[in-house]
Amino acid sequence: MITNKRKTIGIFMNRADKDFQHVVQRVCRRRTKELGYDVFYFITVGYRDSVNYYDAQEKGMFSFVPVENLDGALVTPDSYDMAGFREALFEMLDKRPDLPVVCIRDSLSNRASFYTDENEAMRTMLRHLLDDHGYRRVCFQSGYEGHPDSEKRMKCYLEEMEKRGIPLPENAIWHGTLWTTEADKAYDYFFHDPENIPEAIVCANDYMAKALIDEIMSHGYDVPGDVAVTGFDDIVDAATNCPSLTTVGQDYEEMALRAINLLHECIEAREKGDIILPTEHVPLPGKPALRESCGCSHPMAPMQQRREISKLNQQLRNINNREVSQTYFSIELNVVDDYEGIHNTIFKKLGDTPNIRDFYLCLFENEDGNLADGITDRVRIISAIRDRQNIGSLNLSFDRQEILPAFVEREGEPQAFYIHLHHQRDNTYGYSALQLFDDEVPSMFYMHWNIIISVALRNLKNQKTLEALYEERHKASVTDVLTGLNNRRGLNEHLMPAWEALCREKRTVCFISLDLDNLKPINDTFGHQGGDEALMAIARAIEAAVPETAVAARMGGDEFLVFIPDCDEEGEAAFRSAFDAWLKERNRNARFTVGSSVGAKVARLSEKDKMESLIHESDEAMYADKKRRHEELRRHASTLR
Repeated sequence: MITNKRKTIGIFMNRADKDFQHVVQRVCRRRTKELGYDVFYFITVGYRDSVNYYDAQEKGMFSFVPVENLDGALVTPDSYDMAGFREALFEMLDKRPDLPVVCIRDSLSNRASFYTDENEAMRTMLRHLLDDHGYRRVCFQSGYEGHPDSEKRMKCYLEEMEKRGIPLPENAIWHGTLWTTEADKAYDYFFHDPENIPEAIVCANDYMAKALIDEIMSHGYDVPGDVAVTGFDDIVDAATNCPSLTTVGQDYEEMALRAINLLHECIEAREKGDIILPTEHVPLPGKPALRESCGCSHPMAPMQQRREISKLNQQLRNINNREVSQTYFSIELNVVDDYEGIHNTIFKKLGDTPNIRDFYLCLFENEDGNLADGITDRVRIISAIRDRQNIGSLNLSFDRQEILPAFVEREGEPQAFYIHLHHQRDNTYGYSALQLFDDEVPSMFYMHWNIIISVALRNLKNQKTLEALYEERHKASVTDVLTGLNNRRGLNEHLMPAWEALCREKRTVCFISLDLDNLKPINDTFGHQGGDEALMAIARAIEAAVPETAVAARMGGDEFLVFIPDCDEEGEAAFRSAFDAWLKERNRNARFTVGSSVGAKVARLSEKDKMESLIHESDEAMYADKKRRHEELRRHASTLR
């Protein structure tokens, strides 16, 4: 998609920082690189139990993805547990009915899929607890109601209990969140009767199991001494949990490898003219991992335990360092006042993110080239970092269908980018494309990193909007509404800050006062519209006659003032000539004649000169000119009589 040199696979998943997603990413990265594909991971960040603008805006990813340019798609549908996300995902993919799509850990869609045989894997764990250990008061912590995998696991529990004629405890089933939250509620449910606490609790996944163990032990009970707890998935730290967690492993590596290989076969077949859209669902066996939490294995050896504790301590230090880094990253980003500042801050903080190889920040723009508040067809790249080198704030525009411009291409090396949308509230500003070093995967740190950038983009956008609003209101306060010239306040804002320097440098300046002739008769004959027309004629004549350095203002009513720096008597005469010529041309075919009395004051400034005094002198000269013109008109009228 970056260029036409390589085919492109889109990988769709939510919350890229989880163990399952990490395995899929690593396997897919290695295998697609061997096969010569570019890869885009289209990542969303959403949580089923959260209700906020951010999660809702994440759904915009499915409007953004140029699905028509993909050669194949790999999907992890069950990672999208937010309302409407899975439907929006498949609705997007359905726009390409010829697009090969393969799913991982999914048995519900009509697409090809590789997944764990939930039925056999869960039953293996239950047989171990019920038959090998002989537990009878066994409870089950399911996921939220309606989650397909946890529903299947709960069904196995009910069937195995019934098969053995074991009555269900009063507190048999608790519906959890599939996450570490609400462990306290699960504990209260299972342990509300101290005389009948469970002998074993089977959890639908490891996250709930680990949190429940911590909650149980915080109340003084022992696991597995008082109650056994098991999980499902065998996440990375299940073995290092205290106690180590008995669980069922899923072969995510095999799922991902077989999914990519099948997708590759379909893409190759399509190249030969054969459209193959596989729909077969392939179950893979799970593998029980029997450890301490069910009472099976012994604690790990002291040396191994020390190594694991050391590893955990290192992880904690990394988390603490990254939290500090993110705090300063947020502070520094939110004081920048332009997009180049955002780029410079990102590059400056790159030292705190050693796993990033390339980073590109792209913002949507309108047809007029201005940055947009929503997804558009044009994109501008404002931050480019390649091989950790500063490419710059490029302001390079390109077609959104490409996702990244052609210069990003690496000759002979397939690439893999993580794509995150940047948005806040109702506005989507753009997206970042992040490439990590091989075998590195994004942690929650990178999710937060992108959110911080989104907030900075919103703040900068708001700042620009406020600046534009201030400028608009300020302009209105210093501008005459009718003529568009400065008003009296605007004139003062232009001249007062520079006046002392003009006097100190002994510059020659010219003030010209003008007064519209016969405004009342024009108003009486042609109405106020005619009066406005006459005032506008004077303003346009002034604009036509002054140099660029001049400041012109309507001082009120029919009075105008012009200030021209570095202007002597010759310059003043040139102004009068150009002003009169413009009015003469205007009056040639007009319905009424417009004229003006004009007075000027040319002065070589000294430090004791006052602007008000010079304006007064130009006004006096204008009044003298007006009196002279009136006398000439009166004499001319007498001659006619």
